[in-house]
Amino acid sequence: MKPTLKIILTLILITIIVGVIVVPLVLHFSQLNKDDVLSDQMITQQSTSSILSTRFSVLTNTANNTVTSVTKPSTITTTAIKNTTKISTVATRSSTKTTTGMINTTKISTITIQSSTTTTTSMQNTTTMTQSSTTTTTDLKNTTKISTATTQTSTSTIPTRTVTSSIVKTQYSSALTINSQMYCRTSVCSTPNTYFQAIQLNVSISGTYTFVSNSSMDTYGYLYYNTFDPNYPPVNIIILDDDGDGARQFQLTAHLQISTRYILVVTTFYQDITGSFTITATGMAPIGFSSINVSSNSSVVQSQYSSALNSDSTTYCRIGNCSSSQYYYYSAILIYFNTTGYYTISSQSNIDTYGYIYFNGFNTSVPSLNMILDNDQNGGNNQFSLDFHTNIIGTFILVVTTYSPNVLGAFSVISYGPGPIQFIIQQQ
Repeated sequence: MKPTLKIILTLILITIIVGVIVVPLVLHFSQLNKDDVLSDQMITQQSTSSILSTRFSVLTNTANNTVTSVTKPSTITTTAIKNTTKISTVATRSSTKTTTGMINTTKISTITIQSSTTTTTSMQNTTTMTQSSTTTTTDLKNTTKISTATTQTSTSTIPTRTVTSSIVKTQYSSALTINSQMYCRTSVCSTPNTYFQAIQLNVSISGTYTFVSNSSMDTYGYLYYNTFDPNYPPVNIIILDDDGDGARQFQLTAHLQISTRYILVVTTFYQDITGSFTITATGMAPIGFSSINVSSNSSVVQSQYSSALNSDSTTYCRIGNCSSSQYYYYSAILIYFNTTGYYTISSQSNIDTYGYIYFNGFNTSVPSLNMILDNDQNGGNNQFSLDFHTNIIGTFILVVTTYSPNVLGAFSVISYGPGPIQFIIQQQ
C-alpha cells in the first residue's frame, strides 16, 4: 500500500476505535453527572419540604393547642433545636402555649378574666361580667396581634318578700275581791282559802306570748290547757310562776295555738288576799281576755287518821349516819286507794313533822329505796303536805316521822281526793 493510503486507513481505524470506546464512556460519565445533579435537586427539594412542614406544624400547633391553668400557677416549657422558652402564668382562668421552631419563637397566650359584682338593693340584682381575649398569630417573620374585650352587664329583678314582725301588747285590768272564787292553791283541800280569777284567752294568731302581772299584791299565775278544776289544781297545768318578773309579780311565756282553749288563773301567794291587778300580754297579735266562773265536776273526799309517836314507837336513822342518841321515831302506815286521781296527804300536829311515801316496801336500812316523794313543811306551820297522782288502785306506805331526832308527839293525817283512803297501821 501506499504510505498515504495507510495513513488514511489508520486514521479511520483510530476514529472507529475512539467512537466505539470513548463515546460510550463519555456518554456514561455524562449520565452519571446528570444523575448526581438530579439527586442533589431531590435532596434540596426534600429539605425544603421538611422546612415547610416544620413551619406548617408550628402554625398548626399554635392554632390548636392550649394549656389551661385555673387558680393554681402552671409552667410549660417547650424546646426545639436552638431556642428554649419558659413561661409561668397565674390567673383566674388562663391558658399559655409556647412553641419554638428553628430560630424563630412563636408565643400564644390567652387570658380570660371573669368577674361578677352583685349588688342587691331591696328589689334588684345587677351582675357585671367582663371577658377579654388576646390572640397572637406568627407566620415565620411576621406577627399579627389581635386583642378583643367584651363587657356584658345584665340586671335582673329578684322577687323580694318583706317580713315585718311587730310586737302587740294587750292589757287586762281587774281585781280579786271578797266576792271572787276561792280554792286551795297549794293542795287539794276541803276548805278553800285563796282568792282567784279564771280568765279565758282568745288567740287569733299562733305564736309565743308572754303574760306579766302588775299589782301591789304578791301575785301567782297559772296557765291551763282546756280546763281548770279548782278542786284539783295540778290537772292540765302548762306553766306556773310566782316572781318571774320581779317585785313579786309573775311572768308566764308559752307558745299558744289558735282554736285552742287556754285559761289563765290569777291568784296570790298568800291566803285570803284581795286587791287589783293588771295583766299585760305581749305577742304577735292581740289577746282576748274573758273572765269566767269555773266549777268542779268532781267531788273531794276527805279521809283522816290519828296516832302518836311515843317511846314505844320504832326508831331509825332518817338521814346520814346516826349515833345512838340521834335516832328518829316513826310510824309506817299502809294507805290504800280505791280511786285513781290527784290526792293531797298532809299532817296536823304540834311537832315538826316529816312525811314520806313509798311503793313496794319501806326498808329502814336504806330509806331512799322505793321512795316516791317526801316533804317537810309544804302544809305550813312545820307540817308536811304530799301532793301526788296515782293511776293505779293499790297500796302505798306512808311514813310519818319528825324533822329533828328524838321528838315525840301526837299527829293526824288528812287526805283529800276523788275517793276515800284507808289507813292501816303497819308498825308503831
